[in-house]
Amino acid sequence: MGTRKKRGIGVALIAVVAGLVGALLTPATGGASAPRAVTVPKVITTAGLGYLKNFGDAATGTQARYKRANDTNEVKGYTFELKEFADDNNDPATALSEARRVVSQDGAVAIVPDVSLATPTDYLTPAQIPWFGPGYDTTYCKPGAWGFSVYGCIILENPKVVPAPNWEQLYKQLVSKGIKKPSVAMLSTDSNSGKTGLQGSASAATGAGFNVVYAKGIYPAPPAVVGDYSPYAQALSTANNGAAPDVVYTTIPATSSIALVNQMKSGGYTGTFLSPFYSPLLLKAFTGSYIFVQFAGFESTSKGIQQMNKDVAAVKPNTPGSIALAGGYFGADFFIAAVKEALKTNKTLTTAAIQKAAAKMTYQVPDTIGPTKYPAAYKGQFEACSTLLYDDGNAFTIAQKFYCTNKKYPVLPKFANG
Repeated sequence: MGTRKKRGIGVALIAVVAGLVGALLTPATGGASAPRAVTVPKVITTAGLGYLKNFGDAATGTQARYKRANDTNEVKGYTFELKEFADDNNDPATALSEARRVVSQDGAVAIVPDVSLATPTDYLTPAQIPWFGPGYDTTYCKPGAWGFSVYGCIILENPKVVPAPNWEQLYKQLVSKGIKKPSVAMLSTDSNSGKTGLQGSASAATGAGFNVVYAKGIYPAPPAVVGDYSPYAQALSTANNGAAPDVVYTTIPATSSIALVNQMKSGGYTGTFLSPFYSPLLLKAFTGSYIFVQFAGFESTSKGIQQMNKDVAAVKPNTPGSIALAGGYFGADFFIAAVKEALKTNKTLTTAAIQKAAAKMTYQVPDTIGPTKYPAAYKGQFEACSTLLYDDGNAFTIAQKFYCTNKKYPVLPKFANG
């Protein structure tokens, strides 16, 4: 498998989806091609798509799952190949051109793993090319679409209600430590999607029992560069009527969050940080933080996690666990399951058959990820899941084990303007 760019030092700072919600881009439009029937060859070729600097590890996850499928002859008569991971540079126009290229030149019959924030649905859907991944943009939220997320629709436009398993878990954790009505201050980027995500987070936290004392989408979105973090540190540190809140949660990019956290700590803040940055490479930077993920976590002893760890080690030993790695692995797992389901009723495998099968599936790995039920998952997370981990500076430990709920809380208009 090749990549369009070499992995730079920036890949070490995994900016997971929660940290990038504030920088989400509008999906690319235009460039639709005429509908065509796509027959899938015996070697099923896919290509990844996303921002290489932040999500390159997704390719390793997909390779690991494909290797096990090929080694065990999991889909009789077929093998899986990840041709490359195409770097969309976090840009809708590049995402469109790269998708066209991997389909026309590489022969990709699906985008797996898709970790793009700008999946070009207006090209891929008419071309009958499905995409599978963790669902980092709005293209997974359209009934009948060709995109399938292992978590369901997580970037829903104008939701009326939102799930809050991560906030419920953190609330439970803090209450166990004697904090009965925890306060939280939140910061996102100033992009429209950043503010939308902030509204959802603030609403969810409120529903779970937190007192949201600050929720502002005022941090300049990438590619803007911030040199002085003191205004943000000061605002967050005194957000609770001049006092410090119990929790600070930011969805700004990882490198910016590190600088902000360091400045707040040096200024005397001793409260809790809720961090979305799940990578051993960031353990020291976010020491003392809680981290949430939407699957069981690499530290879990579930059979699904043990299998994933084994599969990854077979491809690339000592690979650090990350959100991107898990997204690529589970996206490939869902894709393979959809291929198997399509072959049950189709002698000739086509991408249309894969799409039709996936659109009626429930994706789940017991005690590990899901259930994600289609077609309901197009309209939101039917059952949202979370694991809460603690970063002690040396390792992640599970503070609240994998938990799923279908409970949802109303989106509150007071947080709409961020």
